[in-house]
Parts: sequence; structure tokens; C-alpha cells
Amino acid sequence: MRIVVNEIRKLFSVKVILLLLLVSFFVYQQFIMFEFKHFPNGRPLLDDFRATQKMLVDYGESMDSKEFQDFKEIKEQRIAEASKYLKSQEEVVAAGIDTYEEFRNMDLENEKLAALHSKIIFEDYVDVFWEIQAREGIIDRYEHPERFNQHELTHKQNARMDELVENGSTKAIFTDMVFDNYNALIRYVAILIFLNIMIILMPLYIRDKRNRVQLLQYTSKTGRNLFSQKLVTGISAAMIVITAQLAFFFFMYRGNDTSMFFPLSVNSIFNFFVSWYDLTFFQYMVLTVLCVYLLGIVLVLVGAWISSISPNYMTSVGLHVPLAFLLFGTGTTYLVQNLTTIYLNPYLVPISFVIVLVLSSLLFMWRYRKEKVKNI
Repeated sequence: MRIVVNEIRKLFSVKVILLLLLVSFFVYQQFIMFEFKHFPNGRPLLDDFRATQKMLVDYGESMDSKEFQDFKEIKEQRIAEASKYLKSQEEVVAAGIDTYEEFRNMDLENEKLAALHSKIIFEDYVDVFWEIQAREGIIDRYEHPERFNQHELTHKQNARMDELVENGSTKAIFTDMVFDNYNALIRYVAILIFLNIMIILMPLYIRDKRNRVQLLQYTSKTGRNLFSQKLVTGISAAMIVITAQLAFFFFMYRGNDTSMFFPLSVNSIFNFFVSWYDLTFFQYMVLTVLCVYLLGIVLVLVGAWISSISPNYMTSVGLHVPLAFLLFGTGTTYLVQNLTTIYLNPYLVPISFVIVLVLSSLLFMWRYRKEKVKNI
């Protein structure tokens, strides 16, 4: 245990910690902070978010047909408020527009009318007009969910859709903007974590080879066992990095004010995502975190193998490049984002993890056996 602790200290040198902080700062500033600062990203997304929040307050976690009628009545009230506002604007009345329906159907090819429309919507940002649009979009999704399905479904997928309708999951008041925002964030955070692990693991075995310490270590059985202990060191260091990065991310994520959506089903008519399983948003988040940890372990096994066969840092960097492309692209797309989506095979994620874990373990074990009998 003392050896592992000492090796971890060597991996987390002052220079490495400063490099990790610098890389993390760059990734956050370039990719992650935008999703925090601009959520929801402008209008009408902001109005959709506000309308959804009010639905949760008024109706609870789901909206039945009676509550839906109340929602539609509130929209009619907002239309009346919009008409009242239009009647109070002299320019609008002079143009022959004094009801919301007339405003909505006005000829925007007419420069004068287009200017009035732009002033109310994009210059004055009159909230009631934006709220009406948001409510109309929610009503359209509720009444015609089939319009938002852009895929041809198999018999099994259709059966899953019917099951969700029957058990009431589709009535959950869960919006796609919350889901998409989290998916984008967790992907960038996962990429940052994997990049940090690569930086941490690069000197795992190379440092000893460059200093010719192995010539002394491999003269004894205990010294040769250091090869496997270094793997434990790598896994421990990776767990520290993953936990620290995820802790900071979720601390920042609190500012998006989405905790009210945690107990809601992700299989909602207001969300484009459909899962093979009955997951709440919180359970989905836990699942993504678990996948990040598993991919972190896979990366440690492969990264340790690369460090053990690389004669120098340049070779190690070169071998990490294709691994990074594979992990940052396909890995995060299918094994971190949109987990359990109905549009992919339900066994894709578990089978993929079993395959990569087994292959990476075999790769390291092959190298370990060679090191056990290596002639110095």
C-alpha cells in the first residue's frame, strides 16, 4: 500500500497538477461554460423552460387530460392579454391590427407590418407573445406526439412506445432542453476526464524506463510485481481525477436549476429521447456517471499498456492520438450520451462495455506476463 501511495504522489507532481488545471480551465472556457451561462439559450427556449417549470408547480410530475384543458385555457387567457396589449399600441391599431390572431397572421412581406412585428417580438420582447408561442408548442406536442418521431420504428420499438403510453410515462413534464443540455455537458466533461487520465498515466512506466530503474527492480520477484502495483496506482489516480472532475461539474450544474426534473421520467412526449427502460432523469444521470467510471478503467488499462511499451514520451503521445479520437468520438457518443435510446439495440451498451473491458484487460495481462519473464 505504501508503494501505491508513493507512486500516486509521483503521478500528481506539482507540474502535472498545474497542467491538469490549465487543460481543465481551457476546456471549461471553450466548451462547457457556454452550456452553463446560456441555459436556456435565448428565446423561445427560455419561455419553454419557464412554461415547463410552471407546469410542474401547477400539475405535479405529469399532466392528465383535465390539467391539459386547464393549460389550454391559460393559453387563451394569454391570447386575450396579447390582444389587449395590441389595442393599447397606437401604431398597431393604425395598421389595422387589434387582435392576436390578426397579429399572428399579418403579412410579413409588408415592410411596415414586418417592422411592427419585429419591434414587439425582437425589440420590446413582450413576454406574453413569447409565452403564447411556448404554450402552443407544448400543446402541439401533447396532441400530436407522432409528428416529432423522425425514425421508422421496428415492431419491438413500436411495442415499447405502446407500453410507455399505457403506463403513463409519456405524460411526464420533462422537457428535451434539460435532457439535451445535460447530454452536451456530460460529453464535454467525459472528454476532459479522459484527457486528464491520459496526461496522468503517460509517465506511469516511461519514467522508470528512462531512469533505468527497471534494471534494479527486475532483479527480484518483488521488483517485478511493481508492474502490477503500478496498474493499481493508475486506477487509483484515475478514480481521483474522475471523482474530482465530476464533483466540480455537478457543483456547477446546480446553477442550471434543473433539480425539479430529477424524479421525472425521461420517456416524455416533451422529450425527443425514448429509452428502452423506465428511467427517471436522476437515474439516467447516475447511469452516465457509472459509464464514465467504467470507460475510465478501460482507459487506464490501455494507457498503462501504451506507457509500458513506449520507449519515450513522443511515442506514447503518438499512440494515444488514435485512442483519443476513438474515445472522444464514438466512445462518448454511444457509451456516455443517449444511453439506452430506443433507436439503438438495447444490448449495445452492456455488450460494448463487456467487450472493451475484456479486451483491455487481456491486453494488459499479455504485457504483464511478458514483463514477468523479461530478460534484463
